[in-house]
Amino acid sequence: MSVLYVEYIRDLFSSTLSLRSNIIEELEKTIMDIPYDEIIIDFSGVKSMSIEFAKEYLTIKHRSNKVINEVNLPLDLQPTMDKALGSLKIPAS
Repeated sequence: MSVLYVEYIRDLFSSTLSLRSNIIEELEKTIMDIPYDEIIIDFSGVKSMSIEFAKEYLTIKHRSNKVINEVNLPLDLQPTMDKALGSLKIPAS
C-alpha cells in the first residue's frame, strides 16, 4: 500500500493564489521537502488563481520526481489550470 501525503494549498498560501515575490521558492521547497513520493495537492477553499501562479505550479510539478495530483480544484478554476498547461506545452498527467 502506498503512502500518500495531502497538502492543502489554501493553508500554505491563501484562498487567492497569485504570484508573489517568494511564493515560487516556498512552493517548490514545500513540495520537495515532503518525504513522500506521492502527493495530493488539495485546492479546497481556493477562490481564485492567477494564470501565472498556475504556470509556476505546473512547472514545479513537472520538474519534480514525485507523483503530484490535484483534488478539489473548483470548477471555475479548471480553465485557468488548462490555459496554463496549454501555454507551457507540458503533457497532461
